[in-house]
Amino acid sequence: MKRDNWPIGALALVGLALAVACTAAAPAAGPGAKSSSAPPASTAPAASGPPAAGAAPAATAPQAPVRLVLGHIPATHSGGMYIAQERGYFAEQGIEAELVPFPSLTDAVVPLTSGQMDAYAGGSGANLYNAIARGLGLRAVADKAHSEPGVKYKGFVARKDLWDSGEIRQVADLRGRPVASLPSGGGVEYQIEKVLQTANMTMDDIQYKGMSIPDQLVALTNRAVDAAWLFQPALCTAERRNLGMTMLPLLDDVAPGLQGGVVTYSESFIRDKPQAARSLMVAYVKAIRAYNGAQLYNVDRPQIVEILQKYVNLPDVGYYDDCEWGRISPDGRVDRRWVEDEMVWSVKTGLMDRVLPVEQVVDDTYVDYALQLLGPYRPPAP
Repeated sequence: MKRDNWPIGALALVGLALAVACTAAAPAAGPGAKSSSAPPASTAPAASGPPAAGAAPAATAPQAPVRLVLGHIPATHSGGMYIAQERGYFAEQGIEAELVPFPSLTDAVVPLTSGQMDAYAGGSGANLYNAIARGLGLRAVADKAHSEPGVKYKGFVARKDLWDSGEIRQVADLRGRPVASLPSGGGVEYQIEKVLQTANMTMDDIQYKGMSIPDQLVALTNRAVDAAWLFQPALCTAERRNLGMTMLPLLDDVAPGLQGGVVTYSESFIRDKPQAARSLMVAYVKAIRAYNGAQLYNVDRPQIVEILQKYVNLPDVGYYDDCEWGRISPDGRVDRRWVEDEMVWSVKTGLMDRVLPVEQVVDDTYVDYALQLLGPYRPPAP
């Protein structure tokens, strides 16, 4: 596989070009539930995690607001951060949050590890795991996006002229062709290869072109690539702008439950602001429950769409009715089986030296704390 990381476009373009994307479908076990299929259950023990919640957590927010810098990839499925900010859930927990957009985990790793950013709502992958392996105390603490069967969230988009001519209609047709996606970070390649394997292909069988989402859409327009690996809302945007056609199978059906995005806490945040780290998770879980309620049950949908649109800036609000937003577990748990599966793949492909114990990567104690206060999720009554 030839990997080229193209320059990342200006952040100001992200909201505009993101105007069209996708990823997920209603689970049989209820909204936001992870599929029980896929990789074998991890044998790793439950995480002990840094924060000691002690007895029952106190519901009282800190007296003095704590200022936090929170990174996010501008997309509908980063809605937990947006809703917590705009609905005042962060403020309720004594948090003054600054939301800063970052196009990918690759771009966010340096500020996360240098203490410039407290948390990041974005992708996972070898970049994250290797940072942890080097002793940098990052932790994946909550779900931000995962695959669900029957949902149209993430997959290959063939360039429209090549689709119309019949040159590209199935995954096997991508062999030897230039395919755009986010800059190499491990997680993107892992997900792409899951779908390539359905045609007995690997990453070595395509020409991987790493670039920002806005640049991917431009590359489809200019015929600089033959296809792109996109997720919502960019996937939907490409279709609505007649730039390409989504190819089957989708990642959501090939690998239901795959952990496509996580909230990552920095080492300094965990160490220096332990109560704020717990409080942030309370606000986040409240927000992703509001997100699920709006997407799946139409609860306060116009208000939630208005919040998402403020940060994602899709061309029109019709996108929210026509396109998948992305699925997030309403209880916020990371699926450890898929994190372990991704590390195994990363070692096999040379992106990692060894598989880390899952409890060294995933810390459930923040979600546990939030659920002690909020209780388990209950869908709205019909």
